[in-house]
Amino acid sequence: MQKIAVIDIDNTLWDFASVLYDELIKINPNIPHPNDWYKWDFWIDYLDPKTFYEIISKIHKKQDIFGVYPDAKLFLSEIKKSGYKIIIASHREEESRIPTINWLNRNNLSFDELHLSFDKTVLLCSCNIVVDDSPQILQKAAEEGILATGLEFPWNRSNGFKLFKNLSQILAHLYKLRLL
Repeated sequence: MQKIAVIDIDNTLWDFASVLYDELIKINPNIPHPNDWYKWDFWIDYLDPKTFYEIISKIHKKQDIFGVYPDAKLFLSEIKKSGYKIIIASHREEESRIPTINWLNRNNLSFDELHLSFDKTVLLCSCNIVVDDSPQILQKAAEEGILATGLEFPWNRSNGFKLFKNLSQILAHLYKLRLL
């Protein structure tokens, strides 16, 4: 059976939080800085859900203009080289598919499948590794016995997962565990 790695996009392959913050402070200048986003739904006291999700959608629909973390290309290519099927998974609307594919291709990021939906957990039944920043996704993966890891942020650091400062450190961890 083929090994599968499910890899998130936002705050995993690129710095989504900074772009989101720049957009949020245009609406409410009292939004805390990403360094102070200690809970997943930090925004709830500052914006209504409709406005918040419209901002996220706007960013996703122009995904192809943004860069990636410096080690994103190497990270994905090493996972691919180790025989994994890479499923890039993101909580996104289907309308963002083309800009997202263009972004992946423009940045030469290895992937086999792009999964856009508001329920990434449907992918967990058949994967071996999950790399995500969402504490909920990491928790669900861990409950399923899947290696769950990601980059460390204020909103996920106190949830008991093995988190890292960059993708190169995650890669080293996967090699140490002999998963690659």
